[in-house]
Amino acid sequence: VERDISRSELKMADEIFLTGTAAEIVPTVSVDGFMINNGKAGSVTKKMMEMYTEITMGKNNDYAHWLTQVY
Repeated sequence: VERDISRSELKMADEIFLTGTAAEIVPTVSVDGFMINNGKAGSVTKKMMEMYTEITMGKNNDYAHWLTQVY
């Protein structure tokens, strides 16, 4: 589900990450100076970062069809 969320919802989150083409997956450790997960990346974020790297580096054959080789 895609929807707008409030800052107060973010402050209640166990962990937050942002994603984008250039940024890939980035842990968000604070919102308005309020620490999220003691200022550390959470376990879900770490797993997402690991999986994303494996996929983009061609180390996960389940997603090889997502990649286009560039010479």
